[in-house]
Amino acid sequence: MTPALLWSFTRQELVDRYAGSMLGLSWVVMQPLAMLLIFMVIFAELMGARLPGTSATHAYGTYLAAGVIPWMAFSNTLLRTTGVYVDKAPIIGKVRLSLPALPLFIALSESITFGLATSLLLLFLILFGSGIQQEILLLPWVLLVQQALALGLGMILAALHVFLRDIREFIALFLQLWFWLTPIVWVPSALPGPTVDILRWVNPVLPLIETWHAILAGHGEIPYPSLMGVAVLAFGILMLGYWLVRRLEKDIRDFL
Repeated sequence: MTPALLWSFTRQELVDRYAGSMLGLSWVVMQPLAMLLIFMVIFAELMGARLPGTSATHAYGTYLAAGVIPWMAFSNTLLRTTGVYVDKAPIIGKVRLSLPALPLFIALSESITFGLATSLLLLFLILFGSGIQQEILLLPWVLLVQQALALGLGMILAALHVFLRDIREFIALFLQLWFWLTPIVWVPSALPGPTVDILRWVNPVLPLIETWHAILAGHGEIPYPSLMGVAVLAFGILMLGYWLVRRLEKDIRDFL
């Protein structure tokens, strides 16, 4: 797939997502803005939620946003990649596309949405004097690792989903459980030490979210050893997903 074709798919994906709405692509900004307002106003001002260890009014809202925004990018990439071959079956049947490269437009479109939402969060931090962490320089690399993990898992599941259509529904349910096993609304310090350590081994997204909290919310430290392990795992799974789709490409096309 050429860069021009990839961008065309990505742009069309963003356009189709809000087709028929009056505001169109403006929703790409409006949705994360509304989410930030909910976190900062409802949780902080109305509910009085506070992050353990700090009395700052908007600390918990920032903590939530720093976890939810990357989680949405990860979960949306994984879920939508799982169904990409079935959803794009009419195009696959008419145009000779590289099946391993096809899901790239999903990861790219979700990364663009993530970038816009994160930019709004950073703007909020600047306006309210919270400041931006120097670890922000790691943002592109952490996003790359996160999306590689989501894309690799999604490609493996997408190949299976062609032959077993219950896969996507199962993953949608599993992602709900995965969300609550990840420190997005809760703080790792609230759990006993061994519990968090065990979760780090079985939940590769946990070190990623801890990293996002350190980068975007200034909460905690970046777990570099765990993060490097997730990076190796992510690119290993991505290569496995690529190999599996290449191996099953003819069967996938015939079945579709």
